[in-house]
Amino acid sequence: MKKHLVCIVLFWICTFVKSQKVEFNPLVKATYQSFLKFSNNYPVKPQTFILIGNTKDYYFAGYKNYHKDLDLEEASKKGNGISLTAGDYFQERIIKKNGITNLFGMFRDERLRYEENVTLKWVLYSDTKIINGVKCQMAATNKYGRRWIAYFSTGHAIPIGPYKFTGLPGLIFEIYDTKNDYHFTLIKLEEYPNKFEFNLGGYKKFNKKDFLKASYNLEFTYAGFPMDADMRKEAEDIMTAKRKRYNNPLELKPFE
Repeated sequence: MKKHLVCIVLFWICTFVKSQKVEFNPLVKATYQSFLKFSNNYPVKPQTFILIGNTKDYYFAGYKNYHKDLDLEEASKKGNGISLTAGDYFQERIIKKNGITNLFGMFRDERLRYEENVTLKWVLYSDTKIINGVKCQMAATNKYGRRWIAYFSTGHAIPIGPYKFTGLPGLIFEIYDTKNDYHFTLIKLEEYPNKFEFNLGGYKKFNKKDFLKASYNLEFTYAGFPMDADMRKEAEDIMTAKRKRYNNPLELKPFE
């Protein structure tokens, strides 16, 4: 009886761990140079991003964090998940699997994530341009309070791109909003034959609304921290300055 119970427990644990893991076989690795305007009052910040994926599934992250994730691949398999330590300006990771988009973030050592179904309505245009030696066609969409212009390559029939932008008849080589606050340009494209695995364990799952509320409180307030009046005034001054440095998020309207 005891042996039977142990087998049941082990089966349950293995099933649970497997259910927490996202894995897929990428075809390409695309490197993007970006210019991100997090604030209307501060300079644009350049950052390199990595996109790894196939025709349905992908992973997107800042260059430094991508390498940290790779270094922790074995730890991830053991249940520690993806480490979101400091390194890139844009800390969030995006993973899309089976049509579901996951966004991961870490705020004051709290690991949070949410899932959403992203719907994009693209309009294709006949305009073309050469990007990194490849002829690309223009498309546009309205999403997250911004109008986005994209250039994709039908010669690379992988319908993915930076951040949450997917669904075009080819890989996105360039995408930017019409204010040019967020601009991503592909600078290198390679084959990627290795399998990728990601462990969702360790992340508190929220709906998007609660994720945004929790992440804002953790990132831009000292809510819940005991401190005297003088300390609180100094802390609030620091947070006010921080909010000014990050007052122009990519998603101006997160639920559009």
